Order: sequence, then C-alpha cells, then structure tokens
Amino acid sequence: MNRLEEAGEVGQHTPVLIVGGSLVGLSTSLFLGRLGVPHLLVERHSGTSIHPRGRGNNVRTMELFRVAGVQRRIEEAASVLAENHGIMQTPTLVGDAGEWLFKEIDPGGGLARFSPGAWCLCSQNDLEPVLLKSARELGGDLRFSTEMLSFEQDAHGITAQLKSRETGEHS
Repeated sequence: MNRLEEAGEVGQHTPVLIVGGSLVGLSTSLFLGRLGVPHLLVERHSGTSIHPRGRGNNVRTMELFRVAGVQRRIEEAASVLAENHGIMQTPTLVGDAGEWLFKEIDPGGGLARFSPGAWCLCSQNDLEPVLLKSARELGGDLRFSTEMLSFEQDAHGITAQLKSRETGEHS
C-alpha cells in the first residue's frame, strides 16, 4: 500500500507518467501510443499553446513524425506558413528591406536524395493540437488542467500526487 492509499486518496497505476503537455510531452505520448504503451500525460494549463513559438521542424523531426503517421496532418496545419522559408536580416523595420540570408531552405531540392522528410515551418500553436488529437486517437490518457504537486520514488516505483485545477481533487 502506498502513501496515497493509506491516506484514503484515489490512486491510479500507469506504466508511464508524462508531466508536461507541450511539444515534448505530446510527442512522447504520440510515440508511446504508436507502440501501444499505456501512459498518462498531465499538463497544468487548460489547453495547448496559444503562442506561435518554435516554428522550425527540421528534417529528422519530420522523419519521426512521418513514422508516427502524422506528417500529412502537420503539413496541413503548416499551410499558413508554406511560402515563408527565408530569413532576412535588416537593421530596421522601416526603410531599406535589408539583405536576405537565404530565401529557401532547400533551393536545389537536394535533401530529397537523403530523406523522405523535409523542413516544415509549423508554429507551436498549430502543431500541438495535431499532436494532441493524434495521441488521443492512439489511446493516450491526456489530462489538461492537472498538475503534479509532488512525487516520491521507492523500490516499487514512483508515487506522484496530482491535482485537478478545475475541481481541486487530488489523486
């Protein structure tokens, strides 16, 4: 019997607990789901990111998303940035346009010789909902508005104390 059971609190067992439901946590859930590994993901925020951070998904990342079966969904979510592949350096936002460091990520198309994947510009606020939906479709137990308050490790595993931010219930 663990400490939560002794205290009369609700207990649940899971082989894998993922704390954090951003890009890394959602990707971990997706890959575990593809392998049929039961898991629980908890994220203290009520939903996925609303900010367009982390736009660049490199070739290797897209190869992994292809294996996970979500490459097409991500490319669809990225369509809003489909024509934005360059980087311009400019000293000011007014006046001269500045200088292009490059206008295309793979101008000659040479990456296709080495990989079925390609660079993809998909903002975090567009990518996370794709990963969330796909992870849930694969059976992931993903709980938003749930935070981990503490955890203890012993010879039998890890006991984590979770709290629903909506109801205040501890588990």
